[in-house]
Amino acid sequence: MLRKDEFVLVLGSKPGSKLPNLKVKKIYTANGAAEKGSAYIKKYANTKIISIVGGKEFEKNLDVQNRVLNSNIDEIVSRSGFVPFKNYNFLKKPTTKYLTLNEQIKFQSNFFKFGKLNILLAEFFYENTFLMQLKHLINFVRKGMINGVSTGFFAILYALKENDQSKVIISGIGMQGGGHFYSKNTTRYSKRANVDKKLIFFLKKIYKDRLYTIDKELEKNANIKYLDIKTFE
Repeated sequence: MLRKDEFVLVLGSKPGSKLPNLKVKKIYTANGAAEKGSAYIKKYANTKIISIVGGKEFEKNLDVQNRVLNSNIDEIVSRSGFVPFKNYNFLKKPTTKYLTLNEQIKFQSNFFKFGKLNILLAEFFYENTFLMQLKHLINFVRKGMINGVSTGFFAILYALKENDQSKVIISGIGMQGGGHFYSKNTTRYSKRANVDKKLIFFLKKIYKDRLYTIDKELEKNANIKYLDIKTFE
């Protein structure tokens, strides 16, 4: 029998994603997937929700912002700088944390076999043609600002770090681009998924061995172990 203290849950916004029918220790949500976290705690109450957001994404994308504000989150973490969260009307006042762009890249680098070099090389695949890849990489290096993984992948890393004795279940993160359950036709995140697909294969074994997915697509795309359990929406 699976024990609740074995697992934490990371949720993304992939359309059609399911929730595991299993009580977990904590939930980590990426941007608008906070709404999915609230759906989970309707069945499994008293589960802490940590919302991971991109700072600009939260401030400028109202689809994301409204879903975070109207969810029962306990903590919100900006992965990309300060956000004046105290100015927003949350359903429940969360505790807040912030990482600067440099801090979040340093944090990410600890998880990959060759650290920052992996992140830099993976960024090259953000674009599809060599000329655009080179232009993108030069632009990022000139600005001294590299994003690295998507917010969904960042939430996975954050969950791994905070729960070093637990396994991590992933749902709603496909690492192949496409829309979200609340904006199915958008393709603006597909390029960041290209970076994720490169970086997942550089993830250190001690971390990847703790990852499980309830999504056959992610099992195929990232070679992450499939967890065959009952699910709900």
